[in-house]
Order: sequence, then C-alpha cells, then structure tokens
Amino acid sequence: MSLKTMPCRHSKPRFKHRGIANVVTHAIILTSVSIMGVMMLGWSQSSIAIQQNEMNEVYNTQMNKINESILFENIWFAPPGGIMIDNHLNVTIANIGILGLNVTTIQVTNTTGTNNTAFNYAYQNQGIITGDSLSLNATYAWQSDDELSVRVFTDRGNQFLTQVVVP
Repeated sequence: MSLKTMPCRHSKPRFKHRGIANVVTHAIILTSVSIMGVMMLGWSQSSIAIQQNEMNEVYNTQMNKINESILFENIWFAPPGGIMIDNHLNVTIANIGILGLNVTTIQVTNTTGTNNTAFNYAYQNQGIITGDSLSLNATYAWQSDDELSVRVFTDRGNQFLTQVVVP
C-alpha cells in the first residue's frame, strides 16, 4: 500500500462544520433581506401617500380656480361730491360661480394714448358668496372718453377683465 492513499488516523476531517455554517449564513442573509424589504415597503408607502396628498391638493386648487367666476354687473363713474373729494369709479361684480370668492385687488389701467398707467386698489375681506354681488369704490382721476381696462384679482389667483369707456 502506498503512503499517499492511506488516510491518516490522527488528522481531522477538514469540512466537518461546513453544513451548519451554510445554514447560518443563509439565515442571516434572508433575515437582512426581509428587514430591508419591509423598510423599503414602508418608505415607498409613505412616499406614495405624500405624493398622493400633494396631487389631491393641486387638483382641488385648480378645480376651485376653474369653478370661480364673476360677472361685471356695472361700472359707473362719479364726479367729486358728498364724501368723495376726487373722481371715483364704482365696480359692481356678481359671483356666478359655484364657489364663494374673495376679491383682493382691482386694477384700473388707462389704455388711452401711449401712456398706459395702471393703478392697483387693494381690498381685504371682500368675500362674495355664490349668487351675491359686491360694489367696490376706487378713487381714480378719470376723464371723459378715457378707455379703461378693469381687472379684478381673487384670492385664488384668478383674474377677470373688462373694458369700459368713460362717458
């Protein structure tokens, strides 16, 4: 018998615990993958919920803007008198939309000639419920035959425009 093929009685087998090591390694890997999967699922759910809320808010805001509508009922010009010292104009608008609205600014622009001058008149708490109307005064030095653009701004950022000629 040759020495090379004879097993040595005193040597230990080299891979005695290899089967247990594989099981432990696989268990650790599966556990870590499961934990990472649960964490990713939780993160994605919260991220999707945040994005969904943002999309709902943008949609509702835009729909509210679309549903906001006003009608210029009357624009009249008054000379000085009574409590008014200067010329002024009165803008009467009606809310014909399906939502209440708040008027924030009226802009009057004189479009006569080459010098287009615009004056902004700010208003606070000028809410109009659906089907109601509102009259707002603005001191403006108008002259006969002036062509004016009257623009009404709302709290939601809408603009409504009409044009009028001073009698």
